[in-house]
Amino acid sequence: MHFKASCSYTALAALMETAGIQTEDREIALEMKLPWLFVKEGDAYLSGPMLQGARWFNLWLRPRGFRMSEVSVDHRDLCPYLRSSSRPVMLGIRTACGKHAVVFDGYDGHYHFFNPTYENSGEPTQLVLTEYELLASVDPAVVLGTLCPAEPTPQDISPLLVSSVSVLRDNCAAIAAFAAQEHAPDVYPLMLDPLFRPLLLDGITMLALAGEYALAQDFTTLQQALLTFLRGPRTGTLAQALSLCELHELAEQYVHRVEKQISAVGQDAP
Repeated sequence: MHFKASCSYTALAALMETAGIQTEDREIALEMKLPWLFVKEGDAYLSGPMLQGARWFNLWLRPRGFRMSEVSVDHRDLCPYLRSSSRPVMLGIRTACGKHAVVFDGYDGHYHFFNPTYENSGEPTQLVLTEYELLASVDPAVVLGTLCPAEPTPQDISPLLVSSVSVLRDNCAAIAAFAAQEHAPDVYPLMLDPLFRPLLLDGITMLALAGEYALAQDFTTLQQALLTFLRGPRTGTLAQALSLCELHELAEQYVHRVEKQISAVGQDAP
């Protein structure tokens, strides 16, 4: 793993290796322009490594003659499915640190998985689980992803980039509206992932990945203000601790980077 929360992209790279193609999570992310993609699903904003699964992986896979096929199975059917699979399978398991993507690559009475880790983390790159351990670590319904050959098909991401501009601005406005009002202290942690994460966590990771270190550092200052507020009594408004003016200015700088990608994609189009 070369960037935060990149386990699913590292797992995708591992699947590609089984097809004879060497790549890495960061290469996939940059080539599919992941740092510049923002979406809203329901009430949640998503960016960076949270954009995962066939919909997003296929942006990178389809031009290369592959696609990801996904199927959801009941956890009670998981073990028979894995034992009968002739191909490696990506799935998510629960760990102490949250949901984590792994790749099933064999059964010999135990279930063997490739485990994405950071270099020099000391964590094992292979997991060997009993059936009981495996079933205890998955959701009631498990999404399984496999790599399939497909006709090479160019993917036009221009609409996604254009949409990302409006979503990014909407996310900034939603943060500002939330921060301007007082809330019960226990509300703030609930909003960390769906509201703050895209810009003040994953956005920072993506900017650094794209080489935009100065802008990433400026966002980190806002991130620290948010985390300091969350660690405190959480009284008053978040806007008293986090500069909404600076948030707006930095979000617009991020928008400008996305717009540059839109122009670049347009110039590359035939």
